[in-house]
Amino acid sequence: MHKGQLAVLPAAEGRRTERRMVNLAASLREPGASVADAEVRNLSTDGFMAECDMPLEPGQSLFLKMPGVEALSCTVAWVDGGKAGFEFTSPLHQATLDQLTTVTRKAPPRNHFGPRR
Repeated sequence: MHKGQLAVLPAAEGRRTERRMVNLAASLREPGASVADAEVRNLSTDGFMAECDMPLEPGQSLFLKMPGVEALSCTVAWVDGGKAGFEFTSPLHQATLDQLTTVTRKAPPRNHFGPRR
């Protein structure tokens, strides 16, 4: 694992690409429907696994919205309780995956909100 990089799982048997373990706040939306909060737990260029309270079914089309990227079209591949696997309609660009999974922790700026009282 490289400094500033989250855990990477190698492509397992049956998987085309490596998965990166993450904990990203996101939202899922059916076309023309309401939005549900989700937590993306792993991410690859081909898809992701997330936890959410939205009732899902394999084959269902959705949009995934994560901070810093446009909404991504995806399809539910499997569902197991509150967890589900999704496949992106168009693969995620490697640079976008790197951007979303690189840990860039910086100290908060001092006196950003003015002096403390």
